[in-house]
Amino acid sequence: MGMREPLDPSARPGTGTVLFDHREARSGIPDALAAAGIDLKPEQLPAGDYVLSDRLVVERKTGADLAASIKDRRLFEQVARLKASFEAVVLVVEGEPVHISEASWQGALARALASGASLLRTAGPDETATWLARLHRLEGKPPSEARGRPLPRRPVSDLLDVAEDVLRCLPGISTVGARRLLEHFGSLQAVFAADERELRAVPGIGPVRGAALVRLFAERVAR
Repeated sequence: MGMREPLDPSARPGTGTVLFDHREARSGIPDALAAAGIDLKPEQLPAGDYVLSDRLVVERKTGADLAASIKDRRLFEQVARLKASFEAVVLVVEGEPVHISEASWQGALARALASGASLLRTAGPDETATWLARLHRLEGKPPSEARGRPLPRRPVSDLLDVAEDVLRCLPGISTVGARRLLEHFGSLQAVFAADERELRAVPGIGPVRGAALVRLFAERVAR
């Protein structure tokens, strides 16, 4: 549940084996998973608390853990670093957050979701174990056959990720805002060439932010 380095690919689990951080033993969750017939192996994991497959990692937090990690901003660093190592990141929150306002923890979880993590709320360790066993079973199944007419999907490329990273460096532009700008204008060149009226046509870009962006795009920068 603490802050650790991203997981080395060589430490990934073997087929069907769940790796869990050795500090999780006292939660009782590994015992419950073992009782369900799941093969487990304790490790000093550099990232996450349960590695269910080579693509899915789970970070477990009690209500108190969540509040503490929000206050010192570890939560956002953890999610970012887990996303750098795994395709799927699941954040499990057990019980209700304590010693923190509802607006604060809800806003933090919303930010974690926007960063690409999935959120799972549970009542306690028993329910968490049930969900982990379910996720483990799903990870072991082959992909289902496609049914019906396939839906068109927007191609995702490394260039798109880079473009979003560039726009997220702009003042007041979040991940969602960067995506909206690219969807509206189609390219970085078009974004930077837009005037205030055109920028304000994008949801979330108001007059103040639009004017600030136009000033930034037109500013001459010299050493």
